[in-house]
Amino acid sequence: MPGKALDRELMTASSGYRRSRPGTQPEYWHPPYASSESRSPRLPLVFLPHTQTELTGPKFTERDLAPGGTDLTQGHHGAPIGERIVVSGRVLDEDGRPMPDTLIEIWQANAAGRYLHRWDQHNAPLDPNFTGQGAMLTDAQGGYRFVSIRPGCYPWRNHHNAWRPAHIHFSVFGPAFATRLVTQMYFPGDPLLASDPIFNCTADEAARRRLIAAFDWQTTIPETALGYRFDLTLRGQEATPMDPAHFVPATTSQTVGPFFEIGLAALNRTALASASPMHQPVVIEGRVLDANGKGVPDACLEIWQADREGNLPHGESGPAPFRGFGRIPTTDDGSFRLTTVKPGTTRESDGTTQAPHLAVSVFMRGLLKRLVTRIYFPGESTNSTDAVLGRIPATRRGTLVAQPIEGDLQRLRWDIVLQGHNETVFFDC
Repeated sequence: MPGKALDRELMTASSGYRRSRPGTQPEYWHPPYASSESRSPRLPLVFLPHTQTELTGPKFTERDLAPGGTDLTQGHHGAPIGERIVVSGRVLDEDGRPMPDTLIEIWQANAAGRYLHRWDQHNAPLDPNFTGQGAMLTDAQGGYRFVSIRPGCYPWRNHHNAWRPAHIHFSVFGPAFATRLVTQMYFPGDPLLASDPIFNCTADEAARRRLIAAFDWQTTIPETALGYRFDLTLRGQEATPMDPAHFVPATTSQTVGPFFEIGLAALNRTALASASPMHQPVVIEGRVLDANGKGVPDACLEIWQADREGNLPHGESGPAPFRGFGRIPTTDDGSFRLTTVKPGTTRESDGTTQAPHLAVSVFMRGLLKRLVTRIYFPGESTNSTDAVLGRIPATRRGTLVAQPIEGDLQRLRWDIVLQGHNETVFFDC
């Protein structure tokens, strides 16, 4: 099957986060979802052991939150149209442990089923009093709560008379690069669920059912809003003994869709670092290309990397800390550009080292779960001994090494080829 792991090996107690159980996560290529045809890899994924890069991740604070906050019905000149709802729940790991201080970003259509986005030309009214975006950090018990309006269903031209069920998009970071999740929440009793290829992309029925929120009397506000409970589960640590009584598989991934800008733009960071007298930044530019060689205009890249000394950031410190995180949407022709520092060599707990690299998550319409890849730097002697590069067939390693533009090592070119000739190496992370 295209997009499955090339080297699926047993995990050891110290090797990171659990891999997904068969059937609980979608495949990349899902023929009923038409957009996946040209935007899913066909070559096997390369198994990626969890290194320090995957075991760490960006940290966020209240200052990172977008203005929308937790009440999507406020902040406008008037009240939005539609049925008020309260969506709440907890973010837990697979062993039932709460995930505090976890960034959640949400976005959705309005009550008429239309997104506030230039590409959404659905013949339904926009609501001037509804933006459809919210964000918050979970509390000490992993809890979250949003007030919104129930989104409408809408047509989407995937197949004859195709309509998407009402849903809310969720983006969740968790404690590590390996725990990143983008999914969708659905509503109970929606008759469109049975025919929706995105909801039905996962083989495991129980995993699909966990994407449906539960009506909640306890959070329902009298005469104001109906309450829904939606718990999110992130991957658990392999080192933790699994208790079958409490184990719940990680929440099923869903596509980020074409309108993610509504919910994710607040954290767009194309410049991870600026120039300084002692260090010149590195500029990396390229395009995301589909199977037909066309640029993908609705892709989003996220970067996670070490600093110049090879240290992975652990939050904010100092007047201008290096965060190690970037979020870069593509332009209309599929182009992207980021500015950063060249990371140093990272050292693992067993004393081995990794060549300088950037970890990359790729999201877009047509991808039911993120793609994971890496950018390496040209002319690095440590590339030849890097354990991850060593797992890749020699004929394909070049897809991960950026190339100098006109011989300038401070200006690099690196393209993401989703499928076909020179397909980029993607990892089973």
